[in-house]
Amino acid sequence: MNLYSVPVRPHLLLFVLALSGLSVADDLNPLLESSLRPDAPAQVMETIEGIPIHRVAVPNLEHESAGIELDGLVKERVWSTLPAYDNMIVSVPGTGEVGHFPTHMRMFATEKGLYVSAVMEQPPDTLVARLSNRDDFIDRDTFGFTLDPSGEGKLGYWFIIGLGDSKMDGKVLPERNYQLDWDGPWLGKSATLSNGWSAEMFLPWSMMNMPDQEGARIISFAVSRQVSHENERYQWPGHPYASSRFLTALNTFTVEGVEPAQQFSIIPYSSATVDKARDETRMRLGADLSWKPSSRLELTASILPDFGAVEADHVVLNLTAQETFFPEKRLFFLEGNEVFNTTPRSNPGNAARTITNDNFATTSRQVFSSQFMPAPVSLMNSRRIGGTATQVDVPDGVDVNRGETERPTDLLGASKVTGTVGDLRYGVLAAIEDDVEWLGTTDSGVPVDITGEGRNFGIARFTYENVGADRKSIGYMGTFVSGALYDAVVHGVDLHYTSSGGNLIIDSQLLASDVDDVQGKGGLIDLYYSASPRIQHKFEIDYFDETAQINDLGFLRRNDYTSAQYALLYNNTKGTEKIKDIRGTIVARQQYNVSKGQVTDSGLFWRNSMVLPGRNTVKTALGFLPERYEDWDSRGNGSYRTVDRLWWDVLLATDAAKMFSYSFNLDGLQENLGGWTYTVGAGVTVRPSDRISVDLDMTYRRRQGWVVYQGGRNFGTFDGPELAPKVQLNWFMSPGHQLRFTLQWVGVKAENKGFWAVPEGDGDLIPAARVKDSYDFTVSLLTAQIRYRWEIAPLTDFYLVYNHSGNLPNQINSSTSDLFTDTIENPLEKSFIAKLRYRFGN
Repeated sequence: MNLYSVPVRPHLLLFVLALSGLSVADDLNPLLESSLRPDAPAQVMETIEGIPIHRVAVPNLEHESAGIELDGLVKERVWSTLPAYDNMIVSVPGTGEVGHFPTHMRMFATEKGLYVSAVMEQPPDTLVARLSNRDDFIDRDTFGFTLDPSGEGKLGYWFIIGLGDSKMDGKVLPERNYQLDWDGPWLGKSATLSNGWSAEMFLPWSMMNMPDQEGARIISFAVSRQVSHENERYQWPGHPYASSRFLTALNTFTVEGVEPAQQFSIIPYSSATVDKARDETRMRLGADLSWKPSSRLELTASILPDFGAVEADHVVLNLTAQETFFPEKRLFFLEGNEVFNTTPRSNPGNAARTITNDNFATTSRQVFSSQFMPAPVSLMNSRRIGGTATQVDVPDGVDVNRGETERPTDLLGASKVTGTVGDLRYGVLAAIEDDVEWLGTTDSGVPVDITGEGRNFGIARFTYENVGADRKSIGYMGTFVSGALYDAVVHGVDLHYTSSGGNLIIDSQLLASDVDDVQGKGGLIDLYYSASPRIQHKFEIDYFDETAQINDLGFLRRNDYTSAQYALLYNNTKGTEKIKDIRGTIVARQQYNVSKGQVTDSGLFWRNSMVLPGRNTVKTALGFLPERYEDWDSRGNGSYRTVDRLWWDVLLATDAAKMFSYSFNLDGLQENLGGWTYTVGAGVTVRPSDRISVDLDMTYRRRQGWVVYQGGRNFGTFDGPELAPKVQLNWFMSPGHQLRFTLQWVGVKAENKGFWAVPEGDGDLIPAARVKDSYDFTVSLLTAQIRYRWEIAPLTDFYLVYNHSGNLPNQINSSTSDLFTDTIENPLEKSFIAKLRYRFGN
């Protein structure tokens, strides 16, 4: 007899086990799951694009009587009395097949939260358990759960526990607008079994925004599982990543007795910083406070916050006039920030996905090309708050010392209120900076202090959403910055529409700015249409006049432009017998400046990615960039015409599941006047154990005809090498103890080959007379960090950090190796930081 054909009641098996003298705690579920498939009915409510959507029954238990010891072993008696569900479908690649290995998921609710467990069968020798930082997506076995407490597809929370207990979590807006910047106080553990592995989660209701509702609630959910060695992601419901719907097409369950408790917490901190480069020692005390009287209202405040450098930004070489975007890493500004997102393009990940059509697969070593990637358009870039000072009046005859203008500004305090009232969501944020203190030097060489008043920031956001067969919403966001030199005000209105099937999405935004009594306006509209799971279309139209300015608190790479972009996204997840998960984009873009009507950006791009046998990924790209006018790098001194240009890129990345995984890439790009710059990159990730990983990357770039601004109307063309090594080492002594070392350096030696000027009236660059003998230059940027972190409990940490960074002035007579060693020996920052924060609360 085939035991899989016999429906088995868990309580009957418990009776048999009791007669045999075995206890329920004797690894019950591995015994149960390895030999018998449980009986777990799930009602099919509808089918969307061939994927069944289920409704299941979830029992309610008293929290104290449940008796769950959260250790990853699904051994408590209560689990054995619950039905298990296994409706997993392979969603990446989107084959639509039933998951090859059984996944037995159970859940029950209490008045305080939701318990979820999973027993996952799999040959033990195929398990992949790797520890990482929180929210790091690497190749390993994982179990995930997504929850939409409203049941209406408005806002979801996703939680992932990896084998080895590393956590990932965040929020998701319709349909797949994933946010990685939320860390919730939930619990999760995993355990290795003789026939696979298991996981347990506890998800408190109080950490989620839930509608005020009496009686039964309908809650939406999804379950996922990553099977690393098979290069597959299972999901229930099994929507492929290219499907038009996700958050609005989840499974549902009904639960009663939900009582989200009030949450109150205070997180005091103390930190000590010794900066040898500035000969400065600083002690700082402060606290973060949070009060959540209900699931629909949260108030947070930070008093004398210390956002000291326990995280390090990437080193980026940027000699253009366009700003580089850096993501937020400070917890206070990350919590609840989704309410301040006005369009999907305010999320840098969504902006990039239009170009790459990436599905976040961890099949091969993760390496990404940064060429021609879009920047976000956002009214709130919280990195401005406490960032580099922009309104300091430097006295005549005083020079600011090297590196001072890049220093962050201390905050005196910040507060935030977020919540919902019916269909209205709102958020209000305010922050006050401390006074600015820079070091400077007079013309006669006398050291002086340069001081200035800090800025004040304010943000208000309101969104009304109407959810029916389709979804419509309207929002307003206003920002205000008050400074010593000027004030900046921005108002924005955004409109959104999603069709009932999710195949048509329209997002738009209009804004007006008033900065130092100069008014500007702008807007954008995006239209997304999914013709099928294999083909999607995206149209983007932007307009920002020459006086639109949102960068005092937002982010806009440039103003004075109007542009149109079309992207065709294609997916063939099943692929062929040899090639799998074929996906890519074809993008056409045209941009004009508003003030002159010149073409300032134009291109046709093709990007493609496919997985070869052996879990090796090949990414290729081609681009044609017709002649245009470069109007931005001259800093307001005219425009010059470029030549037609070409770009190509090839990248190979090998199996990330192996101890050694490699990446190799070749890149060629024509510079604005036709010279070719070639790039060679190579990298290796070494994982000698689940607790240790080493990433080594080296990029070598040979520039020819590199056009660099030289002041006024002048530009120079340069040849020379660029070297960029990157090292990262992670050692997880246990899931809560991590030692990390990172080092990034970019070194450039540029030899001047031509000197040019922008002609009056614009046009081709013309030869110009040199003002000095040599325009050769070097660049040397370095960031290094050694960090120990002890995660004592959720939101409770102890850090020991050493930071070492430098930006060397021009040293054209130095060799490349001397540039590196001199930057280490002459740092702008050489600091030791000890920081403890401890959460007290219910």
